[in-house]
Amino acid sequence: METTTNGLGMISLGAYVKGWKGFGRVLLSKWKTLTLLACLGLIGGGIWGYLHPQKHQARMLIAVEDDDSNGWQNLLSQFGIDVGGNNPGGIFKGESLVRLFKTRSRVESMLALEMTFDDGKTSTIADRMLASSKHGKKSIFEGVHLPADRSQYTPLQDSLMAELYQEVITEILSVDKPERKLSLIEVSCIHEDKYLAKSMSEALVAQTSNFYVDVLTKKTRSNLDVLQREADSVRIALYDNLNASASSTDLNVNPNRASLLVNQNRALVELQISVSLYGELIKNLKLAEIGVRKQTPIIQIADEPTFPLQRTGLKLWQWALGGALGAVAVYIFLLSLFAPNSTKS
Repeated sequence: METTTNGLGMISLGAYVKGWKGFGRVLLSKWKTLTLLACLGLIGGGIWGYLHPQKHQARMLIAVEDDDSNGWQNLLSQFGIDVGGNNPGGIFKGESLVRLFKTRSRVESMLALEMTFDDGKTSTIADRMLASSKHGKKSIFEGVHLPADRSQYTPLQDSLMAELYQEVITEILSVDKPERKLSLIEVSCIHEDKYLAKSMSEALVAQTSNFYVDVLTKKTRSNLDVLQREADSVRIALYDNLNASASSTDLNVNPNRASLLVNQNRALVELQISVSLYGELIKNLKLAEIGVRKQTPIIQIADEPTFPLQRTGLKLWQWALGGALGAVAVYIFLLSLFAPNSTKS
């Protein structure tokens, strides 16, 4: 008869097969227990699936312009205008831009935003989130609301907002770059409330995009504001010099008294200086406006969430079936360990 070895001795193949047949008979004799465990597992899995229903995923894919300096920057630098490229100093580039979406200031700014959801209800995102959040069920936060005005928050409201921020970044929000070599960023929010998930993803992208643009254009906009104020001041002086020159020209001056022409000539000189200075300021102002437009990054939404949203997680019947199969599998495993003699008889 053929035999197999397991390192401890010789085992008959027939005895091995006979042992498995014996174990099968044991299982058949335990059919009532197996049926009971399967039913209990079915109920347990169903309860777990009911307490953990499928969630909705709102996914947004955005493309961020990431140009370095080019011919425009070199041209403007010849006129004394430093535009610094779209991303001066490499700020918010690559993974740092992905991390920006999950910063506390951006997430809390999104949570404090008051908006009208697609189901017609109006509230802040934080208040809507409290309805299903585990923190909203705590007695210490009972009856606490989070309005849009953060300046009026109490310490308790600040604590609740901090708890919601942690819940968002650990359980709801996911930000990633699907392709490391491309300037594509995927922002995903997963929640039981499909309207909340959609609004959170859209609001976060809008808030972060505005902040991103403001930061990258802050320097050039500041230079533009300075040039605008100087141009306004010179324009006022120019108009004053025009009036002074016109008044001096209207005077009936004796040609034999040249000293009386000094004020008239001075007014003309100041007028020419004002005209020249105002012309240079206007030229630099237009170049600065071009620089601001050039430095403003383009954020394009490549894909946005639309109903019906994609569902994540197992369905109720899948949880129930998994619970039944799991209970039966555990019982069979334990039976094979604690009833070795039954497999050999």
